[in-house]
Amino acid sequence: MELLCNAPAHATVPARYVFPPEKRAALQLDNDLTHDDIKLPIIDLHHGALSDDRRSQVAAEIIAAGKEFGFFQESSHNHELQEIVDHVREYLKHKRYFILVDDVWDQSAWNIISCAFPENSNGSRVMVTTGLDDVALCACHSDPACIYKMKHLKEQDSRRLFQLGSDNVCPPQFEDISAEILKKCGGLPLAVITIASLLASNEARSLNEWKRIKNALGAKSATQPTLEEMRGILNLSYIHLPLHLRPCLLYLGMYPEDRDIYRDDLVRQWISEGFVCSSRGVDLEDVAKGYFNELINRSLIQHVHTQGGEVLYFRVHDMLLDLILSKSTTDNFISVAYNYEDLARLHSCEYKVRRLSLISSVGGAITEALATSMSQVRSYAQFGESKYIPHLSQFKYVLARGAKIVLPTEIKGLVHLETLELLCDSTQSFPSDINRLVNLFHLILPDGTALPEGIQNMKSVRTLNCSVMSESSLEDIKGLRELTNLKELILSTPYGQCLTVERADALVSSIGLLRDLKHLTLDCDSECDGYEKLSDSLSDPPPHLEVLDLETWKFSIVPGWIRELRCLRILKLCVLRLSGDDIRVLGKLPSLVYAIFRGLDVSQDKIVVSTGLFLVLEEVLFWSDEDVTAYLSFEAGAMPKLQKLILGFGWKEWMGATPVGMECLLCLQDIQLWPEGTGAESSKDQDDVLAAIESSFKSAASMHPGHPSVTFH
Repeated sequence: MELLCNAPAHATVPARYVFPPEKRAALQLDNDLTHDDIKLPIIDLHHGALSDDRRSQVAAEIIAAGKEFGFFQESSHNHELQEIVDHVREYLKHKRYFILVDDVWDQSAWNIISCAFPENSNGSRVMVTTGLDDVALCACHSDPACIYKMKHLKEQDSRRLFQLGSDNVCPPQFEDISAEILKKCGGLPLAVITIASLLASNEARSLNEWKRIKNALGAKSATQPTLEEMRGILNLSYIHLPLHLRPCLLYLGMYPEDRDIYRDDLVRQWISEGFVCSSRGVDLEDVAKGYFNELINRSLIQHVHTQGGEVLYFRVHDMLLDLILSKSTTDNFISVAYNYEDLARLHSCEYKVRRLSLISSVGGAITEALATSMSQVRSYAQFGESKYIPHLSQFKYVLARGAKIVLPTEIKGLVHLETLELLCDSTQSFPSDINRLVNLFHLILPDGTALPEGIQNMKSVRTLNCSVMSESSLEDIKGLRELTNLKELILSTPYGQCLTVERADALVSSIGLLRDLKHLTLDCDSECDGYEKLSDSLSDPPPHLEVLDLETWKFSIVPGWIRELRCLRILKLCVLRLSGDDIRVLGKLPSLVYAIFRGLDVSQDKIVVSTGLFLVLEEVLFWSDEDVTAYLSFEAGAMPKLQKLILGFGWKEWMGATPVGMECLLCLQDIQLWPEGTGAESSKDQDDVLAAIESSFKSAASMHPGHPSVTFH
């Protein structure tokens, strides 16, 4: 529940093998696994000192790992730590297991968690990562031979990473001092990339500034940088942040460690907090995304998933998160609670809690006095299960992911609300007076909820997401045309349900009047009839569209109006019979960087990607029920910036070919194959065909000047 307001193992491998956190090896057990074998997910015990606060967090980590494999029920969060350990030990007693315990920072944490792993003769393995020598010795029973120590980067590798982090440019007058700074980073990758990004920033352009940064690093860093000195390097980057970025970085402390964070959620929270300043009439979300990109460029946050050249999901490094939380505590910027006791402690705190992040689970009811003391909270994030839900009347931003949040029967009193995202199942009838919220900018309706009645009155809404369009009235679908401030529109129907042709026609007509729309997703059931007849209904599309997702909306040909979308960066399209003419139309889109093309039948026409088409495309997926590999070819000069080529096709339809001309895609780095129809129960025929597919594509890749990787999805 989430709620936000505002190398293979061999017989010679010892049973306990300790790696530093940087060595995240993807180890696997032997292939002869039986039904009694089990591979557990990672148990992350970062900063695992077993105080009362940490005991509940350790218990939550074990439960989270166990739930993935079904040996913990949803109610397990109420159990004591010893009971949880006993439960895991009993479950693993007769099984062969491989478990990674990640980032242990305290002996007491390991002493507790290790009790859950029974020693048996089944060849089980436990791997531990840590940054502390004493924890490593403790975990491997004081046998140094079982400890693998990660070596620091050599000088040449550090220099290569340093140049990458500073955009490959180091002016001649900076070479000597850059060598001194690099030496002080001690071969630590995080230190190298952080300092490189700092030196590349606008705040460190002069030679004197570089000298000040070098002197601030300290003398001992050059020989053996410690964790504290690494923290100092990160602090240096924080100090050199422009003032407007500092609260944006500190706000990341609202999220738990090792969490993939959605960029759009974060930038809207920044806006609600007032961290983002408007600039000459520029849209606030665009300004906030600029702030986000500055943090990316400074290597202060790590991208996890990108699409269309933009980072959509990211993470915060553990050490940076520690620094953020330390500064947030000192400045009373954010308060973090792991359990009920933490909430009670915050109740007696000298300072008022304004931003509260509740991580892990809180069992039991919240007393009236405690709830009253939390009434001044203006930003609240909850990760895990809890009976505590704050009053929503003062919040600007409310997001519930998987949480059962009960809205008041009348919602018009939430006059400050700007964002309402309910990524969960509907547990009640949705308040009918939501159309009275004049300040609401972003509305993500819960699953099972149709468009609100009278939606035409919600003229301030800029983002709208509805998953039950099939139950929305014709009048409300027509009412969408009044929402002229809409920037993002995501509409779908449940599987097996369809819009009537009348409703679909009304929807297309409404979309044509939304002239400021930038993102449009229509996810309708692909088996519905009549949609393909609407291919030319949108004769004058919104001119500023950047994202268009019509992957489940079948077209007989590529609609002619798509060629008018000069700003389109991301396109997902399904065409019943994809032809070479269609590809020529799509290939002339000047801004397209990411595309998915689904063609149910490509056998009628060779698909030739000609010279000069798709000039900025970086990633493309061709998907067909037929063997798309036999009908696809590339000419020299086509897709000059393509880095990833994904091919989806039925493995039974494969005719033994690979696309002609892949060697012409000079920037190609990755070929992904998505063979359709592969079942859990493999057969010899299937295995033989898949092996032949892999061999053919690897042979083709070896002829490519860049030797791209070949992987199966």
